[in-house]
Amino acid sequence: MKTKYKIIIFLNLFFLISACHKKSDNLEYKKEVTIVLNNLDASKPIHKQKTLDTLYQYLLKQDNDSINRNLFFKVANKYYDLNKHNNYLRVSKKIKELAVKEKDTVHIAKSLYYIGDYYDNKSQLDSAFSYYSKSEKLYSKIKDSLNTGRLKLYKAGILFDAGNFTSCEIETINALSLLSKTNNTRLIYESYNLVALALKELNNSKKSLDYFDLAQKQLDKLEKENYPKDKIERSRIASLNNMGRVYEKAKNYTAAIHLYNKALQIKNLKQNYPQSYAMVVDNLAYSKMKKDNFDGVEKLLFESLGISDSLHITIGIVSSKINIGEYYLHKRDTLKGLAYIREGYILAKKIKSSQHTIQSLKLLMQNDSKNKLDYFKLYIKFNDSIQDQERLTSNKFARIAYETDQIEEKNELLSKRNTNIIIGSGITILLLAIFFVIYRLKSKNKELLFTQDQLAANERIYQLMLAQQLETDKARNEERKRIAMELHDGIVNSIFTTRFNLTQLDSNQKDKKEQLVKELEKAENEIRRVSHDLTQNESFEDKNLPDILASLVKSQKNQFNTEFDLSVDKYIDWISVSSVYKTHIYRIIQEAIQNVNKYAEAEKCYIMLLKTDTKITIRIWDNGIGFNQKKTKHGIGLINIKERTKNLNGNLKISSSIGKGTALEIIF
Repeated sequence: MKTKYKIIIFLNLFFLISACHKKSDNLEYKKEVTIVLNNLDASKPIHKQKTLDTLYQYLLKQDNDSINRNLFFKVANKYYDLNKHNNYLRVSKKIKELAVKEKDTVHIAKSLYYIGDYYDNKSQLDSAFSYYSKSEKLYSKIKDSLNTGRLKLYKAGILFDAGNFTSCEIETINALSLLSKTNNTRLIYESYNLVALALKELNNSKKSLDYFDLAQKQLDKLEKENYPKDKIERSRIASLNNMGRVYEKAKNYTAAIHLYNKALQIKNLKQNYPQSYAMVVDNLAYSKMKKDNFDGVEKLLFESLGISDSLHITIGIVSSKINIGEYYLHKRDTLKGLAYIREGYILAKKIKSSQHTIQSLKLLMQNDSKNKLDYFKLYIKFNDSIQDQERLTSNKFARIAYETDQIEEKNELLSKRNTNIIIGSGITILLLAIFFVIYRLKSKNKELLFTQDQLAANERIYQLMLAQQLETDKARNEERKRIAMELHDGIVNSIFTTRFNLTQLDSNQKDKKEQLVKELEKAENEIRRVSHDLTQNESFEDKNLPDILASLVKSQKNQFNTEFDLSVDKYIDWISVSSVYKTHIYRIIQEAIQNVNKYAEAEKCYIMLLKTDTKITIRIWDNGIGFNQKKTKHGIGLINIKERTKNLNGNLKISSSIGKGTALEIIF
């Protein structure tokens, strides 16, 4: 109480003096304001704000010099600590206005950086990025490596939050090149850590772990520099957790579990950092579950959920619910598992967590057989929207950076122009005559050069024509090979099978004979089709594969009235897929559909081609009668599918059981 009253009495005296003397001696009022600011923490928040408001009004009456502007910065920082962000923005903008009047580049840069912090705090990433860029340009201009590196790092953080991980990595490396020349260990640590996180999202596990190791070494240096212990501990927990997530993503669950347990060994982790504890426990449970070690997993998951719920950490609740749902799916309690995942999905959508929304939709699509198609459509739609948003965000930040450069260039241009106009006007007339003579000489020289270039161009065209002829010959040879394979795989095998069945058939089996005769007719039609392809030169380079597949699916009819549905991911780059691969894809789908027509007795059959990272996935499943994989021998059709999958350098997975349909998946 005594301290509070002392501060109030001091303030009254201070402002009484200031009221009598509108402008005080620079050194005196600086000392007085500094004392007030240093003692501000002893009072209550409401008194702090009133004091800051009064100080702000007082400083507005003082001279616009560097001392006064530095005091404004201190007032702004106090507003920020009080979470009075609108007041903080008002003061920062006022500093910028005052600094511009005095052409104080350092204070202009610092005020822009402060304004960027405001928008970053409000998650207005484009505005924050813009102000940080402007500030960075000014610091770079005055060769302030520390603050230029700091601003580059902050910009990289915004790019990471926006999901632009490649640009984030580049910007952080640029920041590191500047910060490594300074003694700011903390910023160097944050740079290594951010590069590691970006590389993790870009699936470069090895490099990510290398940078996390560098970040750990910086934490060791911070300990020697007596950096606050609690901040170092928080950073170590986050670093160990992130390294665990890298191993988890690489499916090295043993290494991930080791790191999570190492984080849990930090003294009083649960008491001092409950949010971090809940996150580590949730990740530990997930890795153990993925390793098929369910010992204590349920307890860990619900403990993490309870802590996140008590602290109202929605992102933690979402993660726990999805992981609990996946746990129950592993335990074959599908009803309970799907219920938790749906809850997680709803919350993830609410807080706009793209990662958890995608994760929950995948699980629902794979395990909710009743609503599988609906969740698949939602997954495709959401995935498309994320990719569109990522492109827009990437373009937006590139545009902001470009516009910032343009503004900077215009300012420099205007500054130079005022000087150059005076000098240039005096020598312009003299130079015009010289330029005219030079222009005439250059024009003649250009004509000669153009003639030489034309001759060289004609020679290049001739060479290109020769090269094109070689390519044509090569394509013709490849087409012959393709036809040979088509005949061998599509026709010869069919004729061989039919001939073999005819030799085994009793003479009394007329119906069977008729069926086999129809098979021979199909083989005949296939021969005609291949011949037609040869004469018409119809290849996968001339026609879009999705259109060919659509035509194939549309033409399917069988006695069970099976409804065929084709879905092709629009983000697959078919131009980069070779014609040989396209042929294999077509033949695999054709063979699979043929098996459905013959054996499945299905109501529906779904054919999907999906882009997953750098790979393509073919999924074909039906709701037919299925078959026992252990008892049923694989026929020629499945053998051909396996062989073509091998030619695609892919992996084949077949799932089927009696009464539950058949699913075929190929990833290449």
